[in-house]
Amino acid sequence: MKRLGFVALASTIAITAAAPASATVLLPGEVGVAFSAFDASTRGVQLDSIQSGTTGATTYSGFLRSAVYRNTLGTLDFYYQVAITAIDFGDEVYNLTSAGFFGYSVEALVDGTDFDGAGFFTAANNPNTQGPAGSTTTASRNGSGSVLRADFGANGLEGVGQTSATYIFRTNATGYDLGGTFTTQDGSVAQRANFQPTSLVPEPATWGMMLLGFGMVAGAVRYRRRGGKIVYA
Repeated sequence: MKRLGFVALASTIAITAAAPASATVLLPGEVGVAFSAFDASTRGVQLDSIQSGTTGATTYSGFLRSAVYRNTLGTLDFYYQVAITAIDFGDEVYNLTSAGFFGYSVEALVDGTDFDGAGFFTAANNPNTQGPAGSTTTASRNGSGSVLRADFGANGLEGVGQTSATYIFRTNATGYDLGGTFTTQDGSVAQRANFQPTSLVPEPATWGMMLLGFGMVAGAVRYRRRGGKIVYA
């Protein structure tokens, strides 16, 4: 029993040490959560990206930009930015949504810089936005947890040449595909196929149960070996 107790304690310590510090997790059903500033040192490498037009929208046109990065923690971040090239007078693009996140943990982060150089993401260009720190954009998630939303608030895009900050949803996913959607709205809606997570790393509690199970099996095998007897005919 002492050996099993030691295995459980060691497993807990290892899991705690491996768990990274994180921003506030965006839970299913939450509305109006402030985005946290993105830590560029955790960006990692880009795996995939898409830039497409605002097909379907009748009151505005521009670009929907998205990408998937494997961050330095080993999981996937999903990036979104909206750029306006034309918009009807009095209209305003007031949110973006992304679907396909059911069952995954999500953190809401924002980056207002031109972080990818020659890539298509650009620095935020919105006169209503006083940089990410003063942004009125908030994050929301529907009740099932599948749909994530960035509500621009006073940062709505309402003029030619305006570009949102880049909104980043950090997940515990390790795989992705193009089965999700990316949507923007004012009075009309633009939507296109987009990246979504497809597989995830086990939660810390799951790792703990797995390691404890391995320890119990090893202990049982050792006990049986010590308890075996040799019988001579």
